[in-house]
Amino acid sequence: MALRAVIFDLGGTLIDWPDWDEDIQRRWALSYDYLVEHAPLRSWPERGEYVRCMREAEAEHWQRVNTLHTSNSPAEVLCDGFTKLQCEVGSQELLFALDGYANAVIGWAFVFPDAVQTLLILRKRGLRLGLLSNTWWAAAWHDADLATHGLTSLLDVVVYTSDIPYSKPHAEAFYTVTRRLGVDASECVMVGDRLDADIIGAQGIGMRSIWKKTSYLWPAPAEAMPDAIITDLEELLPLIEQWDA
Repeated sequence: MALRAVIFDLGGTLIDWPDWDEDIQRRWALSYDYLVEHAPLRSWPERGEYVRCMREAEAEHWQRVNTLHTSNSPAEVLCDGFTKLQCEVGSQELLFALDGYANAVIGWAFVFPDAVQTLLILRKRGLRLGLLSNTWWAAAWHDADLATHGLTSLLDVVVYTSDIPYSKPHAEAFYTVTRRLGVDASECVMVGDRLDADIIGAQGIGMRSIWKKTSYLWPAPAEAMPDAIITDLEELLPLIEQWDA
């Protein structure tokens, strides 16, 4: 069947964040500082304990993503962290903690140099373009990165798993984006950097898949068989032309 749409992963595929793991401490510490500054009349746990419990809650979220293929919202992840702290918070205090984390990630992402031009050319070819990202971050945080790097207007449909119950490779996560694009799975190709989430998930619903190979040490299940492998997004263009021919 003719290709009508290309669906992209986000992190590691279109944009990325430097020192993701090494930066965890800073992000949660800034969340704490913002919370304490804006709600100073409460007795808050110690800063290091806050960071530890939030990191644990985040790690447990990703464990559920990897094993159960479910997803959580930002509020749910932070509420899990506050539960670990045995600290009850109201909606306003929760929002302060979230805003502090959001401030920590503003301007942090960088865009791969061939991303914008590649998407522009694909759109000119008449292809529908979608995004499907496994994330607990709020849509607004990611949308800010897309806007900063000139990607917003190039994507027809954007799906963050923080807004739905499932995460890749769950079939429903993929069907969510194909339904919104108005195309059949067999008319799509998924482009992503994770064999275990992007490639296996796409395969599971009859979608073609392209693995963007990176230096990240993601799991490499033997059953993941991408239709093609690239290292740079600009390699998509001749590949799609070849498929069309």
